[in-house]
Amino acid sequence: MTQISTVSTPAVSATTWAEIDLSAVRHNVSVLARTVRPASVAAVVKADAYGHGAVTVSRAALEAGATLLCVFTVAEAATLREAGIDAPILVLGPLLPDDMGRAAALNIEVVVDSAERAERLSSAARERGSRMRVHINVDSGMQRYGRPHHEVPALAEVIRSSEALELEGVFTHLPDAANPNPEATLLALRQFARVAEQMDARQRHAAASAAALRFSESRLNFVRAGIALYGVDPAPEAGDAGAASLRPVLSWRATLLSVRDVAQGETVSYGGLWTAPHDSRIGVLGVGYADGLRRALSPGGSVLVRGRRAPIRGAICMDSTMVDLTEIPDAAVGDVVTLIGDDGGETILAWELARRLNTIPYEVFTSIAARVRRVPIDGDDGASVGESLVDNPNAS
Repeated sequence: MTQISTVSTPAVSATTWAEIDLSAVRHNVSVLARTVRPASVAAVVKADAYGHGAVTVSRAALEAGATLLCVFTVAEAATLREAGIDAPILVLGPLLPDDMGRAAALNIEVVVDSAERAERLSSAARERGSRMRVHINVDSGMQRYGRPHHEVPALAEVIRSSEALELEGVFTHLPDAANPNPEATLLALRQFARVAEQMDARQRHAAASAAALRFSESRLNFVRAGIALYGVDPAPEAGDAGAASLRPVLSWRATLLSVRDVAQGETVSYGGLWTAPHDSRIGVLGVGYADGLRRALSPGGSVLVRGRRAPIRGAICMDSTMVDLTEIPDAAVGDVVTLIGDDGGETILAWELARRLNTIPYEVFTSIAARVRRVPIDGDDGASVGESLVDNPNAS
């Protein structure tokens, strides 16, 4: 039986699935909390927790000591509230006109980026007899949603003038924190500090994952842990010791559905992009680009089968991918195949796929399609995944 290290899951009746290790979430929150102390850790769970599952990840992060959840939209905050999560939630994105009443009803914190939106939010809060906690985003070079430094004091005054609004926080987002050269980030932090000192706000925050790990001066009241929460080093070139202690949360698996002999000179998949240089043994996986496995991973990409690398052969299809099993003669239909994660002594990290695709792990994770079932597991129990899933008709 093939042993998949550090994971535990019941048998899954599916051609592809993603295991979400909740013990790794808790571990990563603990690592970050020790690193940034006395600042606290806010768990960024926008975009369905970077494709990991917002509700399950949020609960695990809160169990481990995260004090706040960060999302991008009011709809994402509503999903957490509907799941029974009553922890503080901060919506980082701009409020749309239709969001005002819903935001006031959800008991959440929001970002106000203009006097007009502050007045609309104030009106919605008064109608519901509530008081809204708001944050101001100060631009530090992202040129996205933050306000220029010189506009912040006036916006803060509009907020203070409303009895229905409370200036809870002032924050920024650092665009270059992963750069090995720290000068731009340190300058941005100094400029933000000058603005923040003028604000009568209870909370100040500036650091996402890269800054939280690299710049102690960025940690302030709390850090917004995104990619680090999911066990990925945001700046591997920096060689940060704290990042080295993180544990990957997501493992992506698939089932080996077919094994076929391909003679020398025959082609594989659409367009004949790969021709067998010798008699070969080709495996067919139940995963493709409709699941988020990008076609650009062929040629050059690989998967893990029975603890060994199997190169992807030919074009990745919508629902299927062909891999070379010639050097893995014991591979058989029903084997668990690993696209991201550990299998025995071999590992494929999200960064590996990202570099092959000329992108970043954030995009790799969020591109895994919704039809890929997320299976919460707890790696602390030491169990592992068996090699065969398709032989169990009662798997669920």
